[in-house]
Amino acid sequence: MKNLSVGIFHDETLGRELGKKGTESDIAMFNRKAEDHIYTFLSPVGDKLIPKSQIMPCIDAVILSITTITPEIGETILMLDAFGISTGIIVVPPYSDLAPIKTLTKNTSVASYQIMERHPQTILDALHSITPQRDASIATMMTIDHAFNVRGIGEVFLGFVKQGTVKKHESLLLLPANKDVIIRSIQMQDKDVDEAEAGSRVGCAIKGASVEEMPRGSLFCPQGTARFGTTIPISFKPNTFYTEGIKEGLFHVTVGMQTVPVTVKITEPTSLVLEAEKPMVYTQDDTFLLLNLNARKLHLIGHGKAKKPL
Repeated sequence: MKNLSVGIFHDETLGRELGKKGTESDIAMFNRKAEDHIYTFLSPVGDKLIPKSQIMPCIDAVILSITTITPEIGETILMLDAFGISTGIIVVPPYSDLAPIKTLTKNTSVASYQIMERHPQTILDALHSITPQRDASIATMMTIDHAFNVRGIGEVFLGFVKQGTVKKHESLLLLPANKDVIIRSIQMQDKDVDEAEAGSRVGCAIKGASVEEMPRGSLFCPQGTARFGTTIPISFKPNTFYTEGIKEGLFHVTVGMQTVPVTVKITEPTSLVLEAEKPMVYTQDDTFLLLNLNARKLHLIGHGKAKKPL
């Protein structure tokens, strides 16, 4: 069974046309199960910036709807490019002039997306041909998007298997809470399973941590496969379209599905230190998006990756 997570941007209704509505908060999720595919569609409610940024690290592919070119569309393209997401579909109205879209996406990862009209079955056919490359044998890593308590069961979380294979009764480390946790049960599509491979959306009952210790963006992983802390030096690439320039001060950063306020310190033109009040969890491969939520137009200041420890 192939699992595919797809982000939908700038189309409030397409998700329910492609799948069955699931969990919704500031992120709406829709599920669809075919003979050999399970799709999870994620869309930011109200096109809000923070959930948009939190969706991008979790997805395999993108559906980007462009009816008119706006600053919001441009910023979405810049964010997708920061994550290097090169698999996707651009949905356009009939008889659209494609030249401005190709100009807008030129030299970004979005330039490789297919362009098609908004027909749900055609979109599904295109998604069917996408096969993400995964390695189910490497260390397990899961990210949380929701956690809650279920009477008679206990603490439960919903999330995605980012890599490896999670198994029932497996013991993992919950970060940044730094708690040892046992996976008591695993569900996929409301059915109990003994294991779930990378790419799967899962619901798991756990033992060893409270709901409060499992905020969105927390990771389950083996010891030593992820880091956490409040002071994180990163290499940094500024967004050339952000006119205010990089400054020291209080901003926000999204890494994984976490978005937290950070104090930015500039150590070199391409190096920053991020300081947060609470620990953030991250891996060497994670992209940090630096955001100015108070900016008038573009909010994306730039992006970077954590520097390797000495």
